[in-house]
Amino acid sequence: MRQLRDPLSPGLGRRAFLVSGAAALAAASTAHGGDDPARTAGAAKAAGEFDVCVVGGSCTGVFAAVRAAAAGMRVALVERNYFFGGTATAGFVPVWHSLFSLDGSRRIVGGYTQKVIERLAARGLATLHDAKDGRSESAYCFFNTAALQGELDRMVKEGGVRTFFGASFVAAEVDRPGHVARAVIEDKSGRRAIAAKFFIDCSGDGDLVARAGFETWMPPRERLQAHTLCALVTGVDRLRKKHPKFSFDELMKPSSGARLNHVFQWWAPVPGCPETTFLAATRVAACDPTNADDLTHGMFEAREQLGRIVAAANRVFPTDGPGLQVAAVAPELGLRESRHLCGLYRVTGEDVLSGREYPDVIAKGTYRVDIHEGKGIKFRYLDGREWEMLQDLSTGEIKVRRGRWRPEGPNPECYQVPYRAIVPKGSENVLAAGRMLDADREAYGALRVMVNCNQMGEAAGAAAAKAVKERLAAPDAYPGFVSAPA
Repeated sequence: MRQLRDPLSPGLGRRAFLVSGAAALAAASTAHGGDDPARTAGAAKAAGEFDVCVVGGSCTGVFAAVRAAAAGMRVALVERNYFFGGTATAGFVPVWHSLFSLDGSRRIVGGYTQKVIERLAARGLATLHDAKDGRSESAYCFFNTAALQGELDRMVKEGGVRTFFGASFVAAEVDRPGHVARAVIEDKSGRRAIAAKFFIDCSGDGDLVARAGFETWMPPRERLQAHTLCALVTGVDRLRKKHPKFSFDELMKPSSGARLNHVFQWWAPVPGCPETTFLAATRVAACDPTNADDLTHGMFEAREQLGRIVAAANRVFPTDGPGLQVAAVAPELGLRESRHLCGLYRVTGEDVLSGREYPDVIAKGTYRVDIHEGKGIKFRYLDGREWEMLQDLSTGEIKVRRGRWRPEGPNPECYQVPYRAIVPKGSENVLAAGRMLDADREAYGALRVMVNCNQMGEAAGAAAAKAVKERLAAPDAYPGFVSAPA
């Protein structure tokens, strides 16, 4: 193991543990962000000193923070909303994929993901599919996202994590290449700086990693996976009662529906709210989540699409009373892709679809390769099936193609995510857990979903605690597969 030495001890070398990429990092004693360094760092009031600071309070971030706290760390958790949950709660996305092997015969994921599901299910606020029914790989658990907020609050409070709600991450103060000293935030108390020994970026967009000067990459805007604004609607049962053939699929047809330029939608009942339906039917392409103007235009576009869908439903399937109505719109787009870190390893599509195993595994999954591209969508499954839905822009016709990407044969039990994919090149005390992991286009289509990100968060929290306790650099702090079933 390469161990950190006391920085004040004589004879300290050039930190040989740093991996390739250190030369690209910014000079020492610099604050990286959108503002003047003097204002960003020097003017920031001290907000406290911690062992671990987690930026981003998604499920990934909460699980990272709670796991580190459980190991005895003093943990700070920064979240720009006033609730936890990320895509699940701010994006209204209510589904987690299977925790079981591809054939449903063996549980492969446990940890905090399993714990939260069990807590929600016990209250009637989550419904589970049979792990062997053939669909749980993509939709195992549907849950009430408002209830999830409460469960995450409970975990954070029970774990003793210091929370900074309503706090935007502004900059990273770097005191030497690869080493972040403080995270600068802006909240109602002003500009403040959180000092920590170790940092975990769970922002989803790689904000800390990028602003600390680590190398990142992102596909061209037109190649980014499209995003979706979700909503809760009412009136579906009334429409179906009068129009037994009512379907959201009908509304997506350009000839008779909302006349949108995309074809894919999905919906689900909301546990505990029998009159409410979750709907994901909008699509915002060529939107860069690191660009504020793109996000602004994306929200305008998505809400307009939602309005057209509701209007089409009530036009094509009229009722005597209230028809389809929007009860709530997610405050944020459900983002599918943004920055990726340049990690110590880039996961490939071949790795995922072949079920490659790693000595430093931190996550396991069976969710399909799911790529939202152009005007359509493409799925590839571990069992060799392939499914594609496209829209012919000249005729508006929706075409569905089903086939195989490989011949029938033995299937992998699952795929894995290696720890190296969340370690930025050149990092001494920073990890990046969640959808900003290093993975190529095909691999990313499978790995980006929440159950996988949850496990990355737990692993990052455990690794951070190990690094602090044993004075290890980030690349050497592999914690084991902490999300393994009990």
